[in-house]
Amino acid sequence: MQFNRRSLLAAGGLISALVLIIVAIVASGGDDGEGDLDAGGTTTTTTSTTVESTTTTSTTTLPDLPIAPLTGLFLEADSDVVEQPAIMVKISNNDNESLKALTGIDQADVVIEERIEDRATRFAAIFHTNLPTEVGAVRSGRPADIDLMANLNQPLFVFSGAFSSVLGDINRFAREGGAVLVVDDGGGVNITRDDVNLNRPDNLFADLPFLLDKFGEGAGAATPIFEFLGDDSSQSSAGVAGEAVTVRGRDIVSFVWDSARGYVRVQDGVVHITSEQIPLVTDNLVVMETIYTPSSYDPRNVDADTLGRGPVSVLIGGERFEGEWVREAATDPYTFVDAGGSPILLAPGRTWLTLVPSNSYDFIVDPEIAALVLGSEG
Repeated sequence: MQFNRRSLLAAGGLISALVLIIVAIVASGGDDGEGDLDAGGTTTTTTSTTVESTTTTSTTTLPDLPIAPLTGLFLEADSDVVEQPAIMVKISNNDNESLKALTGIDQADVVIEERIEDRATRFAAIFHTNLPTEVGAVRSGRPADIDLMANLNQPLFVFSGAFSSVLGDINRFAREGGAVLVVDDGGGVNITRDDVNLNRPDNLFADLPFLLDKFGEGAGAATPIFEFLGDDSSQSSAGVAGEAVTVRGRDIVSFVWDSARGYVRVQDGVVHITSEQIPLVTDNLVVMETIYTPSSYDPRNVDADTLGRGPVSVLIGGERFEGEWVREAATDPYTFVDAGGSPILLAPGRTWLTLVPSNSYDFIVDPEIAALVLGSEG
């Protein structure tokens, strides 16, 4: 169970004091110690009783709850999730076969969408808070993946393999302490192949709790890669309406804001769903403009450069915040700043980071697509 940091407020109890003052004055006493005569000639006695006020204050303080590093959400007090490594899984998004196989990605804390072949994309899904027993379809690693996982503090990297030259670089990165590799071993032990219901190559699936038990000891605890809004922080600059974005590639992809769910992904005119009919939805949508260059290993492939700086748009809660992304080293987190240099903070929750070339996206969506999302079931 997770607690939403946006709505979790520090509880405090203040029990106000009961102040009771009873003063009974019947009459005032004379100099001789005898009672004065009243108008009726009777004698009265004066008695004064005062009960002093007492104040008792009781303050209730919330326990120091752990925070999930990749979502900024509170965890339960006894959670050991923060000690676990992140698991980055390469997941297919190539064609109808991969759409049928898409499983478990809705549980990822972060999804990074990268182009791999001209306009085709693939997902680098990062799991930490929730570990599904079936995630896939697992696909190959690419050169850009090294930079994508370098700031996760030695995660598990789950992939089906790579070109020999690319695999050499990934192996070198792992030997230097960058990641713990989990590759298809061909025997269906580390990654399971479903040859009955799906076609190759989109039929490899990973059991993340199993992989964590088997390989987790050699990995490092996940570290934050974004900065989140807290109860004591707010955005430094005002946003504008940010209800949608459309990215043009081999597939036309839109994200549409739904106040009940978040940003809902639409691909090729339909809500993008998993094999379990779960829509892909995210709390934060980061559109990060990057430079793509032909891969030195295969000119048909392209690699995203996620180091340096460039334009960024951060969409949160129906608002859009414009600025610049900055990441000087691969081990650095992603930093987003507005025109004044102040940080743009993400809302606690899941994040979808899409790496887009310039002139390939806009913040307009087809009204029919918007109506499709708002009329679809959660």
